Amino acid sequence: MTLMSRAERKARRQEEREAKERQKEEERRLKEEEKQRQLAERAERKAAKRARGRRARRAERKAAGVAEREAKERQKEEERRLREEEKERKEAERAERKAAKKARGRRARRAEKKAQRIADREAKERQKEEEQRLREEEKDRELAERAAEKERKEAERAERKAARAGRRRRARKSGAGASEGRRDGEPERLDPDVVARIRHYGMTPEERHADEAAQEPPPAEPGDH
Repeated sequence: MTLMSRAERKARRQEEREAKERQKEEERRLKEEEKQRQLAERAERKAAKRARGRRARRAERKAAGVAEREAKERQKEEERRLREEEKERKEAERAERKAAKKARGRRARRAEKKAQRIADREAKERQKEEEQRLREEEKDRELAERAAEKERKEAERAERKAARAGRRRRARKSGAGASEGRRDGEPERLDPDVVARIRHYGMTPEERHADEAAQEPPPAEPGDH
């Protein structure tokens, strides 16, 4: 059953009010007719009582009883018809309210589903962004580890190279008196650049700059020669 529009509901209420008015008018009319009938019957009985005998009065009472029963039957039929109309009206209003409630429930469920879909999409977007951020962090970490490993290997390679160069120099000097300019048993000094690279291994750029600044000689005091 489709929902009624506001105009239709208003027209239906107007029609129901008019039906009730008609019912009241009909009941008043029936009461008035009954009253008039009773008055007429009373007048007829009164006149007949004077004009006719006992047998005529019995026949009139029988006819009056039949007429009264028929009037009551008509009244009952009218009341039954009005009750049926009222019942149909209430059932139609109940069905209309039920359909309106069902329609509101469907709208609410659609709104909830739409909101849930939006929330799911946003959650997926946040998950993707978090996964991308973690991948970027992992990539940066791997790059930093590779750079540190490369620097470590270069420092070790430079240290081995310096050690080999020292051994060659000692071998060349051993025949001509290697003790000159160096005490016996003194280890050969590494190149300052190699020492600096070894010391800087694993430091951040800021820590390297701070270490280099600390290694620079202090400025000469005025008057020093």
